[in-house]
Amino acid sequence: MKRFLLLLLAVFASFHLFAQQGSVIERFFQKYENDRSFTVITITPKMFSMFAKVDPGDADAKNMMKVIQKLKGLRILTKESTKDGPRLYKEAAAFLGSDFEELMTVRDKNSDLKFLVKEDAKGNINELVMLVGSSDEFLAMSLVGTLDLNEISQIANGVNIQGMDKLKNVKKK
Repeated sequence: MKRFLLLLLAVFASFHLFAQQGSVIERFFQKYENDRSFTVITITPKMFSMFAKVDPGDADAKNMMKVIQKLKGLRILTKESTKDGPRLYKEAAAFLGSDFEELMTVRDKNSDLKFLVKEDAKGNINELVMLVGSSDEFLAMSLVGTLDLNEISQIANGVNIQGMDKLKNVKKK
């Protein structure tokens, strides 16, 4: 009985620890979320559930609502008119470990853009992270839910977030 109670206590402690850690990129967001030179956007699971209650009307909107119901959160951290874009990009990328797999990288003369995903055992995406760093801006986005690449492509078609347009043609094989 004593072993059972110790095991039960260890399981609850590990759940508590996991809940505190959250997303790996969460630590990066926490570092800068109170810095007023950054713009912070957070959409909570409650907001996504409210979207799901809206009657969309047409078939495309209904399909988009089915995808939105799978979302658990969206966080965006951005800083415009900054020369720290490349430094912040590297710092944010350093927070992402082996849990994330690189999906796509776009680099040009003035900017870097990277999409990374964290998948579950079934191959569904649990989290999509987008990082953008340029000579004059920085953006980090974390989209949490249970999605596949086709659904992420569908979201990319429906939103106006810098860099998401790069995912419009991504399809799961």
